[in-house]
Amino acid sequence: MSRTFHYIQYDDVLKSFIKFKDTILNERPVVIARRGDYCVNMIKISENTLGLTLENTEKKKTVSSRSYDINKTTEALVSRGTRHACQKMAEYSDEAVNRKRMQIWKWYIMDWKEKNAGRDADIMKEEFKWEDTPDREKRDVLDIESFLHGEYQNLGNTLMLIEKYMKNAGHREMFRKFAIEDIIEMTGEDTKDNSIAETEAKNQTEEGLKKHTYKFTVSVKATDKEHARQALLNYLAGDDRIKVQK
Repeated sequence: MSRTFHYIQYDDVLKSFIKFKDTILNERPVVIARRGDYCVNMIKISENTLGLTLENTEKKKTVSSRSYDINKTTEALVSRGTRHACQKMAEYSDEAVNRKRMQIWKWYIMDWKEKNAGRDADIMKEEFKWEDTPDREKRDVLDIESFLHGEYQNLGNTLMLIEKYMKNAGHREMFRKFAIEDIIEMTGEDTKDNSIAETEAKNQTEEGLKKHTYKFTVSVKATDKEHARQALLNYLAGDDRIKVQK
């Protein structure tokens, strides 16, 4: 799913409106948060009226809006309203992502059926069984989660499906853009998780092999300190792991 980017914290929205109402907000809305094709904006309705709008940036459409009289409201009320708007933004964004993913998955099933004519009954029959360890073929074809973490992330194959089954040029370009961004984000998160795991494993390994300095008390019989030092160096045969202090 898309990540939510917060530019203004919930508790700071009222203060930000008062700060920007005579400058930036006279020219344009200020984005509070963004997720996918949706964003929550702060707008200036009037000198004393703060507006919150939930926008679909792709369709350039206002989904919902609410307003606050800054002389009668409180930071807590504005914060609560902003939080609710951001929650709705996440819901709408995730729903849009799921609908597009589901459509591409349907194309994947259609393509599989074309290449495996006559086997539909066998696959559908498997769906009436419950197995803790279903076979690989069933998972790949009819399990959307397996698809999303497998075939879907093959960008070339996914773009081929879009090209093959989406005939409307405008919608085809929309799906291409969505798939590229979605797959890059999904694989980027996997790469990030793997990188963190590898770094932690490396740190643990290095920690296990980390060298420490140990000090020992050594007695050497000699006529003076310098002779004792030289005798010790000669005995250790120049091992560079050992330093003898003067």
